[in-house]
Amino acid sequence: MGKRWIRVTAIVAVGAAAAVVVAVVGIALGGGGGSSSREDYQATVVSARDRVDFALARITKSKTFDELSKRIDEAAEVLDDTAGDVDGAGVTDGFDDENDKLVRTLHAFSDELAGTAATLRDPSFADALPLIRTLSFKQWIAVNRVLTDLRKKGIEVEPLARH
Repeated sequence: MGKRWIRVTAIVAVGAAAAVVVAVVGIALGGGGGSSSREDYQATVVSARDRVDFALARITKSKTFDELSKRIDEAAEVLDDTAGDVDGAGVTDGFDDENDKLVRTLHAFSDELAGTAATLRDPSFADALPLIRTLSFKQWIAVNRVLTDLRKKGIEVEPLARH
């Protein structure tokens, strides 16, 4: 029975060592976010801002209300995906709170856009559609506040443009 326990112990030790190696390699290859340089984090934030701004600009190019609701839905998806990418990216030390706030705000903006698109498609709202001249989103302001906070802390990122 002693040899059997030695073999079992050796197998368990090899399995545990393999799990540790897999975890270390996964973290080294970028799994799970973690810390990054200021330049890399700035590039992540600027890329996120640019993706969101592009999606919002596309909304303004809509020619019909169907196209408008479709582009708002598309923008909602872009914002949700962007929030996920920011959440999964590395964060510079000292920016964890701002990064969490940016992720939460992008998700909230995505939800706000999706709700707006659903409202535009609601048949009971059809009579009001011709009266719409502008759209305004509270979360647009909230995202710009987070971007301004990041800028004050040294991340060179512009606010979202008005479209």
